[in-house]
Amino acid sequence: MSYNPLIPEPTESPYTSASPIQVNFAQFASIFSNPLGGVTYNHVALNNPNQGKHAAVLMQNQSVDPPVINTLDVIYPKNATSKVSTEPQLFLKIPEFLPIPQDGNKPGNLPMQLTYNSVGTAGPIYYSFLPGGYLLYFGSVTALGFITLSPVPTTILMAIAIPNNITAGLPNTVSTEIAANNTGFTIYSNAVGVFSFTWMAVAVA
Repeated sequence: MSYNPLIPEPTESPYTSASPIQVNFAQFASIFSNPLGGVTYNHVALNNPNQGKHAAVLMQNQSVDPPVINTLDVIYPKNATSKVSTEPQLFLKIPEFLPIPQDGNKPGNLPMQLTYNSVGTAGPIYYSFLPGGYLLYFGSVTALGFITLSPVPTTILMAIAIPNNITAGLPNTVSTEIAANNTGFTIYSNAVGVFSFTWMAVAVA
C-alpha cells in the first residue's frame, strides 16, 4: 500500500482507521523527503539531525504576477528576459512601498526581480546580481582600453575606475566611456609605466 493523504476520513471511527493510519505512518518517512541527484527537495528526511527543515523548495513558475493579499509579501518564480536568455527568476511583491513623507503619490507594489541565473566567480571579470534585475560587474586591469562585459547586459547604467597607483605624487587620472551598444566600456588615463585600476559597472541584465 502507499501513503494516502485522506486518512483518516472524518466519517471513519478510530477502530477502522487504525490500520490505514499505521500504513501511512510506515510510508511517511520515505516520502517526506525526496532526494534526487544528490539534492534533497522540500524537507529533510526524518531520523536526520536536521529532520523537518526546509531543503530545496519547489515552486511553480507563474505566467502572471500574483496579487498581494492583505499585508503578506508574495515571493514567486516567473520568467525574466535578459539580454542573453529568458530564465525563471525569483520575484517579490510587497503590500506597499513607503515613500518619503513629502511624496503624496499613492505607491504601487510592482514586482521586483531578486535573482539572476548565474554569478561569475572565475574572473578576470566578476559579476553578481542586485535586486531589481541588475548586474554588478567588477575587476581590475593593468592595461588601458576596452573592457567587454560578459554576460552582455541590456543597458550599462554606470562604469567607474579607481587608480591603484600614483604618478608624480598624485593619483593617476581616470575616466570611462560606455560603448553605444552596451557591450562594455573604455578606461582612459594619463597613467604610464606599471599601473593598475580597479573598476566596477552596474547594468540592467
